[in-house]
Amino acid sequence: MSKPKRVRDHVREAFRVDAKAEGDHIMIGGWEVLEGKEGKKGRWFAIELNRKNAPWAYLKGEPFRNIASLELCAVLTAVMLFGDRLVDTSCKNRLLLTASTDNLGNTYVLQHFMSCKYPLSIVVMKLSVQLQKLGLELELGWIPRGQNEEADALTNKEFGGFDMKKRIEKNFGDLKFEILDELMLKAGELDAEIKLAKSSKEAKSDRPVDKSLKRKRGETKWKDPW
Repeated sequence: MSKPKRVRDHVREAFRVDAKAEGDHIMIGGWEVLEGKEGKKGRWFAIELNRKNAPWAYLKGEPFRNIASLELCAVLTAVMLFGDRLVDTSCKNRLLLTASTDNLGNTYVLQHFMSCKYPLSIVVMKLSVQLQKLGLELELGWIPRGQNEEADALTNKEFGGFDMKKRIEKNFGDLKFEILDELMLKAGELDAEIKLAKSSKEAKSDRPVDKSLKRKRGETKWKDPW
């Protein structure tokens, strides 16, 4: 239980993020927009994910198949790294965060903070926990990729437009995720069991049926009204 706070009337854009997945290479990046909309004015991060620090990103094969989860993971990382400046103890912050994506999927997911897709659902859970911990409310917006050039540059390791002194240098494995790693492990085990059960069921359905074992039509029907 938590005591309700006054909601801030002004909705502000706090940061912009992006994610990139090509082959086995994954990068997430984001920069702070609170001080203005020029890359050199805000703090920023560019973090590489790999099979060791984010094995869940490779469960579907090539990481681009999990791009929605990776983009939301960039949002989560930004909240964790920029959260100290976002918190206002006098009221509850309602933030407008813009992220580069080819669809509006993540904005719809965060409207209800719910998803049935794995591993996206686990990232949503962790993000909700982090926001609750900071006392923040989040509204995720969308902008075309052409308007998110700064964050896109970070995922391409093009840091020329940013102040290197304002870079938050972190490894993904150094971030303190209270529940992400444990939930990903358990969910991965469950996902493997579901896939195994599904494949076994499909294999059984592909077996030839012995027609001699089929019951005659109407044989199992009740023959009296009682």
